[in-house]
Amino acid sequence: MSVPFNILGMGWALPKTEIDNDFLHKDVGLKRTPDWCASRLGIQKRYSVLSKEYLVKTHNKNPIQAIVHARANGETPITLAVAAARKALSSCGVAPKSIGLVVSNCDLPFDLVPGTANYIAKALGIGPGPHCDMNTACSSFARHMMHLGDLNEKAWPEFVLTVQTGCYTTRVDYSPDNFDGYIWGDGASAQVCSLKHKGRLKIEPIVFATAPSGADDVKVDAASHFWQDGAKVREFSIRRTVEMFEAVAAAKKLFAEDVYTVTHQANFIMQESIIGHLNLPRERHISNVQAQGNIAAAGMPSALAQRLDTLKRGDQIVYAVLGAGLAWGGGYMEVQ
Repeated sequence: MSVPFNILGMGWALPKTEIDNDFLHKDVGLKRTPDWCASRLGIQKRYSVLSKEYLVKTHNKNPIQAIVHARANGETPITLAVAAARKALSSCGVAPKSIGLVVSNCDLPFDLVPGTANYIAKALGIGPGPHCDMNTACSSFARHMMHLGDLNEKAWPEFVLTVQTGCYTTRVDYSPDNFDGYIWGDGASAQVCSLKHKGRLKIEPIVFATAPSGADDVKVDAASHFWQDGAKVREFSIRRTVEMFEAVAAAKKLFAEDVYTVTHQANFIMQESIIGHLNLPRERHISNVQAQGNIAAAGMPSALAQRLDTLKRGDQIVYAVLGAGLAWGGGYMEVQ
């Protein structure tokens, strides 16, 4: 059984290039229309480390060149991660030098070695620690929380920084017949966690598992574009999310009308399906995918971070995320 702990501060970051549906259809040349995107995905805009000019000119035919372009544009998974981490640290008044452990994911790192966590620690001026990467794609937030919940008390430093970051638009095929450009955005999220200090949220990880039989259902190799078995992954995601919500509700003896829910921000239409399956109150479902696209592991925690100031003490939250692997995880939070 994982031990509950506290999230003291949360932060997020998005790159500067805003891409709406009209631009993707009219300028980039995606054949599917904004109306199709609204009805099938419910996403209005997203943000990219790539410039608009680059997308129009190249359609991102070469993902390796996209990495070179993003570096020249001054935005990478590391710069986004550091910006999100600074916001999280500032929100709770914790200095970087107080962080004893950084746990990070980056699905598609620009630098394969060393790990993303050490680059983040270096940029923030964080000292030595057992900093490490822990990547389970879009479910990485749940994996990070489960890892901390499984630590014994002696293994906990005073403060831990967890970070989720990714730049999927560098791996999207923007050719006319593809529609992945409507789905993906880039971004990062970060959390400052502690076992010893009370925070804004008390978190209890409850579920984390993987199904290696689905390892080929979502994949990106070292030099090419994102690919997934969309229909299969969609069905799996909806079913697993419903199961996780039911498992967490049963474990904590919760009623749907009393809690807030937040899921992986894959697309809004999928979230509507989950809400319908469980008869969840729509006004208590937390979402941001409409305004920033699917930013992978950073999506769910960024949605919560952006909504946190509107929640009050005692509010209860059930979270569930899924990712490549296939992997899934969820749990319970309470506002303090």
